[in-house]
Amino acid sequence: MKKLPKAELKGLLIRWAEEYRVLAPGLKANGDCLFDDFDEESFTLDYGKPPLPPKSVCFPQSEITFTVDNGRYSPTVKAGPTILFGIRACDLMGLRQSSNFMNRDRRDPYYGARRDAAFTVVMACPGPQNDNCFCTTMNSGPAASRGFDLQLYDFGESFIVEIGSPEGEEFLSPFSLPDLEPRKAAERTSEFRSKASRAMRRADAVPEAMDRLKNGTENEGVWDRFGDKCIQCGACAYVCPTCTCFDVSDHVSAPGSGIRVRSWDVCLLGGFTREASGHNPRPTQALRLKRRHEHKMLYYNGDDIQEAISGCTGCGRCSDFCPVHIGTLEVAAALAGRDSPGK
Repeated sequence: MKKLPKAELKGLLIRWAEEYRVLAPGLKANGDCLFDDFDEESFTLDYGKPPLPPKSVCFPQSEITFTVDNGRYSPTVKAGPTILFGIRACDLMGLRQSSNFMNRDRRDPYYGARRDAAFTVVMACPGPQNDNCFCTTMNSGPAASRGFDLQLYDFGESFIVEIGSPEGEEFLSPFSLPDLEPRKAAERTSEFRSKASRAMRRADAVPEAMDRLKNGTENEGVWDRFGDKCIQCGACAYVCPTCTCFDVSDHVSAPGSGIRVRSWDVCLLGGFTREASGHNPRPTQALRLKRRHEHKMLYYNGDDIQEAISGCTGCGRCSDFCPVHIGTLEVAAALAGRDSPGK
């Protein structure tokens, strides 16, 4: 492990930005903190959970997958070296789960190329970023256990830098950072993680809800209740680190010419499962909402979830941004019988 004085961090980012696209937390004019191209003036370390996960770096909201020009097909795989600086452990878990899903049976060339070009620097969380964080319940935080290139632990005037890959070692090689005594560094980072974990919310309703779904003992009335509330805005899927549903559309610009576009889709929308015949196997909002949450807490691939306990990373964004309060926390509490039915 290395020691990085906090005063030297911006210089390191400036050096990286000369060769790579660096996405880092920046304070915007309206007071929001978003991950965007590194800017010396707006860069900040005073940030919590960003409103959006970094999944769009590998999986853009809309992308052209190929063009056709006079009948000639040309794939458009665009990927450039990118550094994701300061992402949280739950969002790294989201990238890991999505990467396995997108490349498990057959490599997705678009997602795969961008993920291969992305270098990850995790900022370990010292505690919950808001009341809806429950990463410790899902085994995805507050610090990453693996899968990162570098991980920073904030100790006031300096960071302890944990190196997680050969690429991480290479990225630090141009900088003369002092080595830390391994045993003492390991003790300090372990204490950091333990203190942060104790401060995190334990969402015990989530594993209980998972058990009830597995055993078929959940209250089916929960889905009708939430289905009546859902306004089909799609916010929960858009802000979720592991939602990867997409639609494909073709756009003709001239005879024999055009483009194919891949765009995010949402399983809660009525047209998501509607077939060409007009039949919809999930015709009600209750059934669509049920299936989405089953995919997070019941029907997931064991390889995809890595060392987490399900397809939910515990970031809490669905609960943060759903305007009618139908996030994983609320659904799990209802399935476990821990909420008020009037909500």
